[in-house]
Amino acid sequence: MSYSQTAKTLPSFLRFLFSPFFRNWWAVLTGCASILAMYITPSQGIKLSGAAMMTATFVALSLIFVTLSVLGQGWQLYLGRLGGLQVSSFERNRDMPEGWLFVLVGDVDLAVGTVIDIHKKTGAAEVPLSLVRIASRNSCGAYQAAPIGKINPTHIKEHSAGGLRPADLIVRTSVDLQRIKEAANDLG
Repeated sequence: MSYSQTAKTLPSFLRFLFSPFFRNWWAVLTGCASILAMYITPSQGIKLSGAAMMTATFVALSLIFVTLSVLGQGWQLYLGRLGGLQVSSFERNRDMPEGWLFVLVGDVDLAVGTVIDIHKKTGAAEVPLSLVRIASRNSCGAYQAAPIGKINPTHIKEHSAGGLRPADLIVRTSVDLQRIKEAANDLG
């Protein structure tokens, strides 16, 4: 991910992460703390021993570390959610029985044999391209998927002419029942 993409998504991530807290609990917490502080604090002040100060410092720094760790992990999850699976390559392959191979990359764990749906962007619309089955994982960790059934000849001509790029393909990990019926009809 480039720096410009990270810079654009960081404010939205932080807004996503902290908005419920600031919308709801911040007013309650600050209001209660302000009112309770007047009644709980003794008039002569609070004195802490060295051990109490060390414990309070340890707890505060531990909470800061946990908060930063959770933010780091949450950031990775957020970026993974935005990314999902992408087609990095779509090519002819004579070693595959169907004759085509899709190479998919992303931070999603899929089992070999999983069926996913690939659609093609056409302007503002998305049209089905192929149902594919995960056949294996290559040495780089990318998934290799083979089409189930035949790919529409129009899409093959478009690919041969250089008009069908991997960036134009959308991977959907959930498959609609109607798409499965269509693929079954094409096979039968």
